[in-house]
Amino acid sequence: MRFQLFLAAWALFAVLVVGYLGYGSLADVGRFIIARRRRRTLSMLSVLLFESDREASAAYDAAGRVPRRVLLDVIQTLAVDLSGQANDRLRELTRVSGLQQFIVKRSRSRRWRMRIQAAQLQYLVVDPNFDRAALLADPHPLVRARAVESLDDTQGEEFLDLLLALLADSSVAVRLAAQQKILDVGTPAVPALQHHMRHCDQRLIEVLELAANLADPRLVETLDEHASAPDASMREMTAVALGNGVARLVAPILLRLMNDDSPAVRAAAVVSLGAVGDLASVTEIGRHLSDRSWAVRRACGVSLDRMGSAGRMVLRQHLSDPDPFARDMARQVLDSAAQRGLPGPSPLIDPLHEIDESELADSIGTPSSFARGVFAVADGLAS
Repeated sequence: MRFQLFLAAWALFAVLVVGYLGYGSLADVGRFIIARRRRRTLSMLSVLLFESDREASAAYDAAGRVPRRVLLDVIQTLAVDLSGQANDRLRELTRVSGLQQFIVKRSRSRRWRMRIQAAQLQYLVVDPNFDRAALLADPHPLVRARAVESLDDTQGEEFLDLLLALLADSSVAVRLAAQQKILDVGTPAVPALQHHMRHCDQRLIEVLELAANLADPRLVETLDEHASAPDASMREMTAVALGNGVARLVAPILLRLMNDDSPAVRAAAVVSLGAVGDLASVTEIGRHLSDRSWAVRRACGVSLDRMGSAGRMVLRQHLSDPDPFARDMARQVLDSAAQRGLPGPSPLIDPLHEIDESELADSIGTPSSFARGVFAVADGLAS
């Protein structure tokens, strides 16, 4: 009886081993087949995207015979920033291969992983009835972030209001993606950004960060309205954003912010003045070298150095400043400039230092009678 149980145990063990090895072998074969299909599909797509029109048209037929899941997986690995003809061909492939309907179907799936895949590929869908707004407002933050990232510039401009609303999203990933997409849209986003800054009170710090990266003079008037915000962080970001403006427009605002109660605001205003290169403000910046905050003094020194010879001249004037902090900061910045090999001020040269005194006397000659009379009157007055 024991022997029979022993044989049965060994038989069961052998079946398990054979089954495990068989399953592993089949899985390896399956992975090999899938990998080979992926390589072939990727090679075919490279021909379709980057070769001549004749070769690309031949690749369309071959792409239509590839299983949708494999084709979808390979397309997902491609860069989403294809542009020009390559992007147009990929969209045409998505349409003729039936992959477009596959993406639309996955965008409505209950499984958020399926919706993420659809969000990454939604820029390929050319169907005008496709609801991209549903992906941008998806309950899952990763879906929203991927949907924002995959918008092209034209789609980003179309959904600009929704992107501005996403700046107040609870997810950091979504807010960052929305900021980057608005920056990609560029100057066409400025009017909507101005309207949002004036009429929205939620998470305005992200909106001001956008303004700090969009160099557009139209934003100066709106930023001026936030220069008196009660929140110091808002005033600081406003000062940073003004550093992208035009000196004659932003200098009065920045000079006002240099006297703010918050040292962070004062430092940001000084840095922005240095960035716009407003040489008329070098004297005012020099006065703030004696500021009670080291960060402000350092910002003043760096900004003056950045303004070139005019700023460094002000720094040299403050080497004899009664305030020890101002003297120390001016010395630090000038020493740093000297280590970088920047030229110092040209020394004052006496224009007569190369003329011999005897030659000078000869060139003057004998004094005239009028000159002798003047000298005589002068001697009389002196006595």
